[in-house]
Amino acid sequence: MRRLLVILFALTAGLGGGSVVLAPAGPAGAQAIPDDPRLGLIYEGLRASGADSLCGGAFESYLDAAVEPWMKQVLCTHGPDPAPEGVDVREDRPPDEAAELAFPSAATAAEGGAVPCYGTGSDGFRVQLVYARSAARTDRFASYAASFRSWAARMDQVVNNSAAETGGTRHIRFVTDTSCNPVIDRVTLSADAMSNFPTMVSELHSRGYSRTDRKYVVWADANVYCGISHFWADDTGDPTPGRNYNNGNPSAAAAIGRIDNGCWGLSNLVEAHELVHLLGGVQPSAPNATSNWHCKDESDRLCYADGSGATMRQVCPTWHETLYDCNHDDYFSTAPAPGSYLATHWNTANSAFLSGQPAATPASTTVPPPTTTTTTAPPATTTTIAPPPATTTSTTVAPVTTTTLGPAATTTTVTPLTTPPPAPPPPPAPTGATPSSPQSLSATQPAVGAGVQLSWQRPATGPVTGYRVYRGTTPYNTTLLAELPDVLGYNDATAGRALYFYRVTALNAAGEGPSSALTGMIGKAPTAAGSVREDIDRRLIVSHSRMRSALSPRWA
Repeated sequence: MRRLLVILFALTAGLGGGSVVLAPAGPAGAQAIPDDPRLGLIYEGLRASGADSLCGGAFESYLDAAVEPWMKQVLCTHGPDPAPEGVDVREDRPPDEAAELAFPSAATAAEGGAVPCYGTGSDGFRVQLVYARSAARTDRFASYAASFRSWAARMDQVVNNSAAETGGTRHIRFVTDTSCNPVIDRVTLSADAMSNFPTMVSELHSRGYSRTDRKYVVWADANVYCGISHFWADDTGDPTPGRNYNNGNPSAAAAIGRIDNGCWGLSNLVEAHELVHLLGGVQPSAPNATSNWHCKDESDRLCYADGSGATMRQVCPTWHETLYDCNHDDYFSTAPAPGSYLATHWNTANSAFLSGQPAATPASTTVPPPTTTTTTAPPATTTTIAPPPATTTSTTVAPVTTTTLGPAATTTTVTPLTTPPPAPPPPPAPTGATPSSPQSLSATQPAVGAGVQLSWQRPATGPVTGYRVYRGTTPYNTTLLAELPDVLGYNDATAGRALYFYRVTALNAAGEGPSSALTGMIGKAPTAAGSVREDIDRRLIVSHSRMRSALSPRWA
């Protein structure tokens, strides 16, 4: 089921030895597709992939990897989605009016927050929301902040209402604060990035928006596209996080979805559409899939006439347009029938970026009632003064009891709290957790000596007591090479003049964390500087760079 990128290897003679030339299978290019700016159909920077590539015949673009500047990674996209009927993406979309702001069932579940929250709000697999603009455009975040929260809540409602159709519960694992509000990062990018999706992706990755345990949904304050997202052509059904390339695989470049201003917060949410693409739907092997990563059994948030030539069929009622997967047999079901397609292939309802658990409740705040005065005569009496009714679901008002003990003290005044109590501290970092993946793994030929020199940066979360280095001669099968103390480099002196692939994991008392991204290098033979052999090694590295340009990062 898993599609592998076919690589053709041809050996050619070189000065004093052989060099390896690698090229991707499939067509070398594709006929240009005309743009349609009104609909947001802009194809600059995209090219058609081969049917056997990881992109499965869809579009691909190249990402300059900052940690390995000598190679590029392939990213897959279905291409730009056209604007709905009656929408011109070039027209500015204002924020929602106050009466339109929706904090639906998700708000109730989260006790006052915009969306459900889980754990620390940032642990594990998460969907990160981003507001992006160019430096030349006025920062409009404050004007849209309430709308962004509302649209995030509506995204979650689409997910959960769709899950309810098969008797389940699903919520988006947003990055949230301690009050269950989605964290929306604000990023300023270049004008080129705001007019070109591949450029935007490269700039976001260079800013650190490249974590493989994140899906990034970007509200782009531009009027170029309607929506466009990444995905991977992997219909592997194993729901274990990291197995499917759409499900947090550490070897797959971080996936980003973009929605431009003209399509923000529409009645049929483009944000909900692009989210499913980020989660891996709709795979072309699905029963009702089109060849362009959508579906043909209307009505459905992912189904439309997408230019693939597929014949659309009206199977579900038109009101189902706001929900996922008509009949729940193509890409989203919380209860697929045994042996059915979604029981054996990739099912986005199993995504690690969604949760089937009830939402957590943020800590409540106890506030005394206003000043209360009670006057009584002896003998001693006790009066309990009830508080006024609570005004919000997240605030508990405690009763105040005053006691009068005789004529010497006939009046007791309870002083109110003049300022709200401080916000509860953020929850402590989880204990007993394994480290996150090591960052920025790179491989080079050592300046002195032979083999391959590896270096990496510490994981974002720890603690770390050591590392394990894995090596293989193919990207699909790596085995343990060395177990190291807390160091940030390793020289594989045993590597000969062949192509090797490496990955690194971090260790602590809780166990072994997830793997770093994969990297590769051709080993250096022990030769004198300036020799013919060293020149051949250099040319082998260049050939390897070309191979990495052709290979996607879809390595296990």
